[in-house]
Amino acid sequence: MKLREKTWLALLAVAVSFTVAAAFWAYFPGDIAVSRLVQSLLPKSTSWAQWVSSTAGFPRSLVLLAITVALSWIIAGWRAALLSLASFGGMWVLGKFLGPAVARPRPSPEFVHVAKQLSGYSFPSIFALTYASTAGFLAVLFAVKTSGTLRMAAVAVCGILLFVGWMARITLGAHLPSDVVLSYLIALLWATFLIRFI
Repeated sequence: MKLREKTWLALLAVAVSFTVAAAFWAYFPGDIAVSRLVQSLLPKSTSWAQWVSSTAGFPRSLVLLAITVALSWIIAGWRAALLSLASFGGMWVLGKFLGPAVARPRPSPEFVHVAKQLSGYSFPSIFALTYASTAGFLAVLFAVKTSGTLRMAAVAVCGILLFVGWMARITLGAHLPSDVVLSYLIALLWATFLIRFI
């Protein structure tokens, strides 16, 4: 077994372990402190975070998907485009199934600022699964199928999008940091698995 495969399996084990743990703990060590720090450093107005969050909701998420499919086709052909659809669809299905199974509650206003009370569960973050199954998929695809300046620039842009999304969800108090990070990890592992078939 190659090092790359061992690393992937190790990260999968980490993702599964923390997913199981999320069913028993409403938050992990550091979640509350990091949330408060992020919220204290960013502007009081959350309109920017609400706008970023809206880009992952229906029907705007279809725009993200269309861009991902188009860029995937350009970079690596029709097979990559089909796999980008599988990336998005797989995470959509997983999110719908995993949320009720884990049933982790949303962040409590007692601990962090919550801009708006939301229904549903905190983990997995559907927002994070959507962003990582599109921008994250593209980051992995660019990293594997391109080189030089294009690779660095594309991966950096995708990374910035994921980071801004993480900050937006924390700013709104919609998720705890671990919810988004773990959701990103799951979706990126899925993307990495799919790209092996290109």
